[in-house]
Amino acid sequence: MHPKKRFGQNFLTDKKLLEDLVKLIDISNEDKILEVGPGKGDFTENLIRFCDSYYGIEIDKDLFSFLEDKFPKNKNSFFNMDILNLKLSEIVDSSNVRIIGNIPYNISSPLLDWCEKNFERIIDMHFMLQREFALRCAGDEGSSSYGRLSVICNYLYEVTILKDIPRDYFDPQPKVDSLFVRFTPKVKKINLKELNSLKQVTRALFNKKRKKISNSLKDIMDDDNLDKLDLDLNLRPDHLSLKDYLKISALLK
Repeated sequence: MHPKKRFGQNFLTDKKLLEDLVKLIDISNEDKILEVGPGKGDFTENLIRFCDSYYGIEIDKDLFSFLEDKFPKNKNSFFNMDILNLKLSEIVDSSNVRIIGNIPYNISSPLLDWCEKNFERIIDMHFMLQREFALRCAGDEGSSSYGRLSVICNYLYEVTILKDIPRDYFDPQPKVDSLFVRFTPKVKKINLKELNSLKQVTRALFNKKRKKISNSLKDIMDDDNLDKLDLDLNLRPDHLSLKDYLKISALLK
């Protein structure tokens, strides 16, 4: 089964590593697991062993057929579709799910957007991500990887880097290393008004990342609200904490 470049397939096959990753996830029998892109089923073998409810979403038709043959007892647990088009309620009942996957770079951001839309039904996510993208998700103010994605992820999740995965563990070998990352929702339900304001503020400020925040804030706030801000307006966007961004968002009309 040859990897297909258009799907960004880089398979993990090292049995010891896969066992270590499953231990980090800490699966119980009661968990409902949704795996994004099971591929050739090497990770899947370990997941099915520890939980009674498993669902695998595989976009590749050839791999989907391969998985049905490899796991005949779980044949009905696999779905041949794009995860980004999935409505969780179509395959999972009212119970919440844990989402796991070795995620191609080209769907990393869209997948996080999909998780946001399904936020209330997700217990946590464990994703293998390209190192640079993972560091942006987990970045904090002042770090070189800190940006708009860092702020939004920090608002929604506790982001924990669990393990470094060198590139030579993958087949075919990618050009970069990866990180295995846990995303744990901070709240049960998103405050959409606050999140949308936060997105507007971060978009405005990080679009002019090298400018002082005073320049960008004038585009989205009136002078009265600017005067109310208890912040140093000479700072740049990558030196503001999540708390600072929420202060600005609260004053946004």
